[in-house]
Amino acid sequence: MTAEKAFILYTLPKSRTTQQINGGRKVETAWGNVCYFLTNCTTIIPDSPTSISLTAYDAFPGDSNPEIAHLIIEETKKIFDNAITIPLAYSYQSGNPNKQMKTTWKIEKEGMKKALDYLSKGQPWPHFSIGPIELTISYDFKLVDPKTRKEIPNQENESSILIWLSRTCFCSPLFYFPFKQAENEFQDYLNNIKPFLPFKLEYKYLRMGKMNKNKTNYIYTKLEQNQSYNK
Repeated sequence: MTAEKAFILYTLPKSRTTQQINGGRKVETAWGNVCYFLTNCTTIIPDSPTSISLTAYDAFPGDSNPEIAHLIIEETKKIFDNAITIPLAYSYQSGNPNKQMKTTWKIEKEGMKKALDYLSKGQPWPHFSIGPIELTISYDFKLVDPKTRKEIPNQENESSILIWLSRTCFCSPLFYFPFKQAENEFQDYLNNIKPFLPFKLEYKYLRMGKMNKNKTNYIYTKLEQNQSYNK
């Protein structure tokens, strides 16, 4: 859906989400933080994700005990059905697949608890260059005022959050705040949801978004940080 009205965007990709989910080094702690946010600040419930997948990775050259990564893959295949194994990436120069493979299972929402329990009980997972296994969960939703539990009006786009649960846990938010300006109403709402967020809010990534004159694309401008954000 294309938003006709101006909005404030907050997006932070996984590559820049460098801290743990609010101290959530353990899978169950990180997951609890996410559920707390979803329950209090969104129209979705934790039991209704948009997508779920489980992925296990081969060891990279130089990783210690690569046989352990292989063992994890084989053990996971015994628990979850319909695995798909493909190259992790392709060589930029040759276009040929690299030797490292990844095995992915699509998880239905009915199987999410089973996957979460599997990740939790397997801790501590061994250290490899990537993986060795991670559960990825996404949600699409509208934002809610945590004080009134009512949906914020004028939301033309859905917001979303993507979570990776593994040896380390990360999340990537994409929030569309339906405010035309970063004035008191927006500042108050931002301060209201801050205690519930499962990640550290970095104000420098807030952007004002609006349609261009031809209504073919969005134009984004950086918001100046306001001290009232930090109440």
